[in-house]
Amino acid sequence: MKQMWQGRAMQVAAKYGDQAPMAAVCCNACRTCATTNLLSLGMGAVMAAGYGVARLARKVVSPS
Repeated sequence: MKQMWQGRAMQVAAKYGDQAPMAAVCCNACRTCATTNLLSLGMGAVMAAGYGVARLARKVVSPS
């Protein structure tokens, strides 16, 4: 009985051990992607705010 249990435990460990490296790669890729997306969103917000300030400054400085 003990030998059978150890055999099954080794099969399960081997099966899920093969998937462990993929999980780490996936988490790192998602972290990189999320960081890139957040930085892009932040830069877009800064650019939009800068455009709004420049547009307002043009209206104030040279009214037509």
